[in-house]
Amino acid sequence: MKDYKTRELKAVDLQIRENEDGKKTIEGLIPFNKRSEYMGFYEYITPSAFNKTLADGADVRALQNHDTNKLLGRVKNGSLRLRTDDFGLHIECDLPDTSYGRDVYNLIQGGYNTGLSFGFTTIQDRWEVQEINGRQEQVCYLLEVRLYEVSFCVSFPAYEDTNSSVRDLMHAFGNLHSEDLSDEDRQILKDKMRELIPEDKPADQPSTTPADALTEVEKEQERQLDAFLAELDKGV
Repeated sequence: MKDYKTRELKAVDLQIRENEDGKKTIEGLIPFNKRSEYMGFYEYITPSAFNKTLADGADVRALQNHDTNKLLGRVKNGSLRLRTDDFGLHIECDLPDTSYGRDVYNLIQGGYNTGLSFGFTTIQDRWEVQEINGRQEQVCYLLEVRLYEVSFCVSFPAYEDTNSSVRDLMHAFGNLHSEDLSDEDRQILKDKMRELIPEDKPADQPSTTPADALTEVEKEQERQLDAFLAELDKGV
């Protein structure tokens, strides 16, 4: 599909409940006007972004981890319901009584996997150059998109919150080299990076994410992070 894109929201505030009729329901939110992590550019979802999808009654699907064989809900049969307000796109999905439907419920309930992702193509956007963290950056505003699917329990998000913060720091200091920093500055920056990297991924070790689960973009991000930390190690 031409220009098909996905965006991952890590650790979103998913709500789950079991109804009186025994059905299990997930509720989530894709927020408006919130700046994304750095992706080579920054991105905002505007309040008009999903209007056409909703107006057309598009048969959006809910999936487990983008797997079309694990259908959790769809607009057409009412098991997936979408609405917007000032805060964002609200998602409500009644889970099927299947093995993977029960798995999704238990994974979210146990806090094992609270990621939410959505897949779309862009119909209309607007680009600007803005100063962010002292740098001139490209910023994209999604004005209108075609939403195709939302996914729960995304196993390997492209941009986890902690890694997003790390990459924001990498980007902010992207033009610096080890010789540009004093020993004290270098140590402070290293300490900050190590705070943001999850404890199960020490700063001097490669990612534990399986290599075949990473896109080329993610692999390049991992290489950049390792190179950045190696640069900071010089002289410390």
